[in-house]
Amino acid sequence: MRRISLRAALIVSTALTALTFAQVARADDLLDLGLLPGTTLTHANGVSADGLVVVGHGDNTRSGTSQALVWTAGGLTALPFLAGTSSSSANAASADGSVIVGTSGNQAVIWSGGTVRSLGFLSGIPFSGANGVSADGTVVVGVSGVEAFRWTAAGGGTMTGLGFLPGGLFSTANAVSADGLVVVGNASDSNNFYKAIRWAGGTMTDLGTLAGDVASNATAVNADGSVVVGSSGTDPSHPREAFRWTTAGGGTMSGLGFLTGDTVSQANAVNADGSVVVGYSQGAAVGSQKAFRWTSADGMQSIHDLLTSAHVNVNGWSLNDAVGVSADGSIVVGDDSSAQDTRSWIARFGSQYGTGIISPETVAQSFAGQAAISQTGNEVINDDLTAFTQYATQSHFVSGKTPYNVFAYGTYDSDPAASGTFGVTANLPDFMIVGGALSADYVRTNTVYDGNATMWGGSGGVFVARVPDAGLQWFAGVDGASLSGDVTRGYLNGNGEASSHGNTDAAGYGATVRIGWTFDKVLPHTQFTPFASYTYTDLHVNGYTETGGPFPAQMDSFDASEQTSRLGTDVRFDFEPGGWVWGSLAWAHRLDGANEPEISGTLLGLFSMSVPGASVAQDWAEETIGVHVPAWTNGAISASVTAETPEDYATTYVARLGVTQAF
Repeated sequence: MRRISLRAALIVSTALTALTFAQVARADDLLDLGLLPGTTLTHANGVSADGLVVVGHGDNTRSGTSQALVWTAGGLTALPFLAGTSSSSANAASADGSVIVGTSGNQAVIWSGGTVRSLGFLSGIPFSGANGVSADGTVVVGVSGVEAFRWTAAGGGTMTGLGFLPGGLFSTANAVSADGLVVVGNASDSNNFYKAIRWAGGTMTDLGTLAGDVASNATAVNADGSVVVGSSGTDPSHPREAFRWTTAGGGTMSGLGFLTGDTVSQANAVNADGSVVVGYSQGAAVGSQKAFRWTSADGMQSIHDLLTSAHVNVNGWSLNDAVGVSADGSIVVGDDSSAQDTRSWIARFGSQYGTGIISPETVAQSFAGQAAISQTGNEVINDDLTAFTQYATQSHFVSGKTPYNVFAYGTYDSDPAASGTFGVTANLPDFMIVGGALSADYVRTNTVYDGNATMWGGSGGVFVARVPDAGLQWFAGVDGASLSGDVTRGYLNGNGEASSHGNTDAAGYGATVRIGWTFDKVLPHTQFTPFASYTYTDLHVNGYTETGGPFPAQMDSFDASEQTSRLGTDVRFDFEPGGWVWGSLAWAHRLDGANEPEISGTLLGLFSMSVPGASVAQDWAEETIGVHVPAWTNGAISASVTAETPEDYATTYVARLGVTQAF
């Protein structure tokens, strides 16, 4: 009853605080961002400076509409439309991702605090779109009609036109510096050629072109506005070569070149200090477009090749375009449009944990699988309580001359778990018994991708029962357990399996009440006891930090509880004095809906995730057969096997061997 059931793709976010510019440029991972419900394509348009938020849009190719989306640790989320609109796109995010800008319908909009707001228009054409936002979210840039604008939040929100180049008729703003003071984009000149522009201090500057070109376009600017990137060519929509322009030396534009064999390149984004540029490079052949990452030290490099050289398996990925880069240059986000459905991706460069390739779905599965630790831990408590119940109702030796009994049980649960129990009981008037027991427990919980948790511990409990030959029968018991051991979390690393290791502790408790009525000698030598029972167990698993493997995690603590009801009947046949066989048939039902706990944690140096624990059966049948045989004076041996058979889940078995002695 430990099978995982995940219905939806789960998305994760990327943490960058532990990374520095000095780290080696080595790609560590690649993440599929998935799809919004109702969409067939996903496009990533930008990433926040801290790397925790990716923005873009999901397309429905059948309806021709799109919806703005945001990608965070909480998953892939659709952003609301502006009233009266049905198509939108998120184009940029503030440094911490709390402010997102883009377009909804024909209007530039800003998303903040769960709401969407129109930024309005400049006078003239009723169209506007937002393309960039400052680090603090107070300055937005874009185009309204035919003119670039700069919107500021001061005074309730003011949109200002940035003007045109001399003799030009059009301008647009594509990006803004972190402080909101420098705006870049393109504008037409007096010859109607579009030129990359940089606006600062109220002045628009033509950045020119690379040698031999007549047009250019600035797509991004670094944090302080000193580095601008884009492309130069015959016109802004047909780039020839990616460029990097700097304020050094009065303003210098340099070509970034091409990947080997290519003839076209375009720069889409630049990191905070201007040292890392990303975009795409393309040859003459159809489908030859490749995402690149450029640094001053290494020049232009294929992201696909960087991943491959780091022994990351990228089979099935083409990595066509890089569209965003984090502030420190370690995270690149882009599109893969050669797959059956266009996917967005995130690649990271530089890591102390080794290299690998993962997807949100497989990470979610590995996290969800950790719920099996609590499932089996609760099962240990339940097994102890069941052993108490079985001893009291089927193996307890009743004699007026022997007021005390001792018993020992060995239990094996095929999940697997094992325990050894030793207890003492005393007979009381009116067929009553009271007892207590201690157990030593062992658990080896198997999880997904060949992971497991091997834990040792102990438990103890007390119980009281009334067990007459006929009439009202009842039982009540409590038990507590403590476990400690090693956890191996398995996960996919590319097309192979990997694992990371940690140590954790767990502690829990449980209680069972059962009531029934025994009908004696309805048939010769036979008893029937219809019964109902309720069991509650709760286990707390402490958080821990893993080591080893390419993707170790810091796993958060979690609590898991189970509430199970049972309706059934025991049947016992006496074949000799003190000797009998019995059987039991019961229907078990999880009253809590079989809801498992949220499992959360952070892949170290990467991203956080929270997912529901792996699902388990809500209903199952329990069939038990057992025997009690007198073996010596006032002593007996008992044995039983229970099968738990849920629908659509594997059957598990619990075997018990017991010894009782009366004094």
